[in-house]
Amino acid sequence: MEETAYFTSPFEWMLGLPAFFVVSWLAIFCINWILRKILGVERKKWFSSDGYFVNEFHEKVERYFRYGSVALYIVFLLVFGFEQGSIYFVLFTFLLSAPQELFKAFLEKKHAKNPNDYKFTLLEYPVSIVIFLTCAMTFTPDIFNLFMDELSSIFSN
Repeated sequence: MEETAYFTSPFEWMLGLPAFFVVSWLAIFCINWILRKILGVERKKWFSSDGYFVNEFHEKVERYFRYGSVALYIVFLLVFGFEQGSIYFVLFTFLLSAPQELFKAFLEKKHAKNPNDYKFTLLEYPVSIVIFLTCAMTFTPDIFNLFMDELSSIFSN
């Protein structure tokens, strides 16, 4: 008796991408909502700088962080090419966001009206990273394993 052979596409990993994005976004949104309720922190408006910056110094330094990040991304894509550079892009997104969030938390601790703003900022970033990586392992295991193999080869050299 013959069994039916199913065709598997080399792009099968793409089926997990929509689920990865939707579940990651929903989980991060829900966890942030819960953290805001617990800490009594107001939600910042999307696409608005009102309330995001503590003072003008914060806005100025934040601009330097953003321009510096963009410059580093461009340099790494030019030096390493798109294929290898994309791995550095993801890695540097995580690494460059950490000092930016720590600086924001530092200024919020000193200057924010709500004393819990800095606590939310310190909790939001690591929780979001954990959710992001968990969803990446769950919904796109092939891409995640490929990324981890490339990452380990970068650090082993």
